[in-house]
Amino acid sequence: MARMDERTAGLYTITLSQFALVFMLSAVAVAVPALGREFGASASRLGLVESGYISAAAMLLLPVTRLAEKIGRGTTFAGGILLFSLISFILPQARTIDQFIVLRVFQGGGGAMMISTGLAILADLYPGAGRARALGIASAGIYLGLSAGPWLGGILVTHLGWRWIFYSGAVPCLLGFFLSLKTLPVRPVIVPKVRFDWLGALLCALGMIMISQGGSHLQDATGILLVVGGLFCLVAFVFWESHARAPLLDMSIFSNNPSFSLGSLVQFMSYASTFGVTFLLSLYLQVVQGMTASQAGIILMAQPVVQVIFSLVSGNWCERWPAHHVATLGMTIATLGLAAAIPVGHGATLPHLLTVLILCGAGNAIFATANTAVIMGAVQREWYGVASAVVAGARTTGMTFGLVFISGMFALIIGPGALDAQAAPLFVRAMHGCFIVLTLIGGLGVALSHKARLAQKKGSMSR
Repeated sequence: MARMDERTAGLYTITLSQFALVFMLSAVAVAVPALGREFGASASRLGLVESGYISAAAMLLLPVTRLAEKIGRGTTFAGGILLFSLISFILPQARTIDQFIVLRVFQGGGGAMMISTGLAILADLYPGAGRARALGIASAGIYLGLSAGPWLGGILVTHLGWRWIFYSGAVPCLLGFFLSLKTLPVRPVIVPKVRFDWLGALLCALGMIMISQGGSHLQDATGILLVVGGLFCLVAFVFWESHARAPLLDMSIFSNNPSFSLGSLVQFMSYASTFGVTFLLSLYLQVVQGMTASQAGIILMAQPVVQVIFSLVSGNWCERWPAHHVATLGMTIATLGLAAAIPVGHGATLPHLLTVLILCGAGNAIFATANTAVIMGAVQREWYGVASAVVAGARTTGMTFGLVFISGMFALIIGPGALDAQAAPLFVRAMHGCFIVLTLIGGLGVALSHKARLAQKKGSMSR
């Protein structure tokens, strides 16, 4: 077991990288209207600015996890943060929205290398007591990045331009890279017997690419065919992984383990329902209410500030009460926030918007730490790598599907025109429909989280 000082250094290295990842993600959400104005991009294309990045991370998580088993988690983590940093310096040179989206996809690849290994490294560093608290600290790093993103990103966009988001975001990324060289085992350790499932990787990649691209073109037959084809590829991926000799995802981890299976499904639903809130409200504040990026960022900062507070609280609660109970409570609060967003219209008041952001932020933070503890606690140590990939995969896939759904609603209701003040009535209509469906998804997640709690209780009684 690592000494306490080594564990602490590794924990804060990973926490810094998580901060950098989400800082740039949340800051870009505030910059989306500025990107649309400069590149003349449609609402559905702007959706790909975020979904392209997230879908790339989602489709590469399992292949990268397999890579980490072959060359080492520390090596993979350090390589990912270096790639992410380099792309951050290149992104400001984009001259069209398509160039920007392609570069974001490559940036998502670097993100996948960090996301897929971070939790597994933490689980290795904290195998017993203190794991939930360590997860809470790492989650706090995520939410600190989310807090700084809208506020600092808004200031940068308003006064210096959107390109400075990437220049400033690359600095903590590089700092995290150099820290990883000192605190993590980054020397490659080649394991020759580890096989790679090329067909599984291809099916997963095709599925995520087709769904993300199809979602932005749902107004025509091509988009519908892409989404259907993508779903077929993902179903084929699950079937193949159940029979492959060296699968990317060993499906046996789900067998006779309802806590793990239901926890993973609820993880997907949580992020599918709540991740798009900031994206939608950022566009709403700037397109409908005419705010600057800086003004919108200050309001949006309410959600991640609350998330920072409750991510730390949730870690402590999980030490005192069953994590299933805490996760269900968090999912319920977040769903109430989504329901409160349904009536948001042209003249929504600041207290109304803050209520939505605070409920979603508190609920999401409480849920995230607790549900991760549930999933990681449902498997043995030798399954930590796979479980970490499932946690991250459910999260990023949920984000992708949520953003693809929003892009699809934009394509169907707003169409291919530019997203500007003239399109505000159509945008409000699309946003209204989005929040209705996302609330229903959140409600289903609450029901499944409660079912997971009952299944865990039944399993404990049988033992």
